[in-house]
Amino acid sequence: MTSNLINTLRLSPKELHKLLEEFDKKQDGYQSPDREYVRSSFRVSSVELTITHSTGGKVTLPVATRNISKGGISILHSAFIHTGSRCSVSLKFPNGNPQVIDGKIVRCAHLTGRVHEIGISFDTQISTRDLLGLDPLNGSYSIETVNPDRLHGSILIVAASDMDCQLLLMFLEETNLSLSIANNIEDAISRAKKGADLVITDFYLEEETGPQLIEALRKEGLDMPAVVMTSDKSEPTLDTIREAQAAGILSKPISKDRLLQAIAEFLHADGDGGPLYTELDHANPTYPLVGKFLETITRTALDLEKSLREEDPQTCLKICRSLSGTGSPLGFPTISTLAMATEQRLAGGDIKSAKSEVRSLIVACRRIKAKPAA
Repeated sequence: MTSNLINTLRLSPKELHKLLEEFDKKQDGYQSPDREYVRSSFRVSSVELTITHSTGGKVTLPVATRNISKGGISILHSAFIHTGSRCSVSLKFPNGNPQVIDGKIVRCAHLTGRVHEIGISFDTQISTRDLLGLDPLNGSYSIETVNPDRLHGSILIVAASDMDCQLLLMFLEETNLSLSIANNIEDAISRAKKGADLVITDFYLEEETGPQLIEALRKEGLDMPAVVMTSDKSEPTLDTIREAQAAGILSKPISKDRLLQAIAEFLHADGDGGPLYTELDHANPTYPLVGKFLETITRTALDLEKSLREEDPQTCLKICRSLSGTGSPLGFPTISTLAMATEQRLAGGDIKSAKSEVRSLIVACRRIKAKPAA
């Protein structure tokens, strides 16, 4: 590897940004009808790309990146690379540790001058939420194209308005989903006990709310993901939804495509990486403390969110120090790793520079769940 190069294009971060802005402007509004996963902007001046030649030899190059999805990545390189070539990309996740993702070259297109865009398909999907530190309540989904008749599972729709229910049913009539309807919490609990893979609830349910429904489900030991429909995205409303540990939101007015994306995300994608359970067994003397940790983790995530919103590095640092010390002993090493990485980024006192790390830690905290009953 030629270490004195930023990337093979010899572009500085500023030059790379300008080039990508020009490319993106030309493609503004274009969306491939066959694209399975949503592409997120991922502009990094240099990542390590290792190419394996047919002879078995390997070469590692510093390349720039353009965008990423859970299934692959687009990079910019100064030369042609044969499609079908095996490769690996080293990506730095917010925990501070690089992860080597194996894949193969599936596309090579000449853009301009010596700039080639290389498409890489990953062998295994990654969590773009973890990599990019995305908020699960910002409505970002990783699946772009959803075939309705490939959707299977059971959905419980909870809404006070019959018209809302009928609209959702109409959107889902081409699917193979098993659908049930409830208008209030009592009815919803009864139907959920009969089985549901996903709950979609309106925020307002007559005199009750969707977050109250989610809390009632959890008290009954029902841990299926729940998505809240709302037109109100104010911070107090989002905090209420977060505190109830909703899996996500659907912003009103709801479109058919957006609804299908949300359902596919929580039924068939790995979403935010799935729940995090303690690695401790019941015989471990520390296990009794796990329950207390679970009781406070939702509030911890909310406090982290607030510190980020209010640009309060001291509060954020205090929380990170606590999590880095308690996560691993309680069986949540991922939490400790992310907290320590965030703590390191906060060392300079600028929370904005640690935004990605803080967001990933928040996402991980919200993934923590009690172990399912044996």
